[in-house]
Amino acid sequence: MSSNGGTGGREVLESGFRVLRALPHADQRRQVSSVAELTSIPRSTVHRLLVQLHRVGAVELGADGRWWVSPELVEVVGRAGPFDGIRTGTNRILQALRSQTGATVSLIVTAGRSLIAVEFIPGHEDLPIDVYAGAELPDLTAAAVVLDPTHGRSPRARPFAAAVDDQDVISGLTCYARLLTLPGGRRAALAITTPATRPAERFAAHVQRAGNAIQALDRRVH
Repeated sequence: MSSNGGTGGREVLESGFRVLRALPHADQRRQVSSVAELTSIPRSTVHRLLVQLHRVGAVELGADGRWWVSPELVEVVGRAGPFDGIRTGTNRILQALRSQTGATVSLIVTAGRSLIAVEFIPGHEDLPIDVYAGAELPDLTAAAVVLDPTHGRSPRARPFAAAVDDQDVISGLTCYARLLTLPGGRRAALAITTPATRPAERFAAHVQRAGNAIQALDRRVH
């Protein structure tokens, strides 16, 4: 999908990822309108995004005029599933965490050998990386440490299923992540990212409380 770079390009990518997530849940009789309702994206924009996604092979268009996610992307899009049904409550918790810390907040899952941000709220400060919903993240981040059991003895591991990244991956960038274990064995990482001048680990208590609140939401739904 083409991008002009910067914030505008990131917004296009975020919107495209939201369309991909919503497509499998849309009313098949009125797909475009249904996706627009599910994503709060205007119907005309949804159609334009679907055309762009089709051009790059992310979605396919059937002879009956219906769209579906390309088989190559089904696993990635499906990884957003741990938060289906609790998305509104989760978003409120993420927004509150951003307000408390000023940090960039994200929910991260594994997709094959990759890490994907399925939810993302920018912080108050610019970061030396371009992250957005649907972005693939480096595999040595704090989120990778908590999501991969083989990192259990990592010196970056912390109590309460957490881990830190103190400029280990990118100079000037710090992260703190904790594991979310949801019903059915589903796993995700709740992470905050900050400039090194404000180490993310100092906000560990806020992240732990937010993670507990998200897990409590999921237990109520299920």
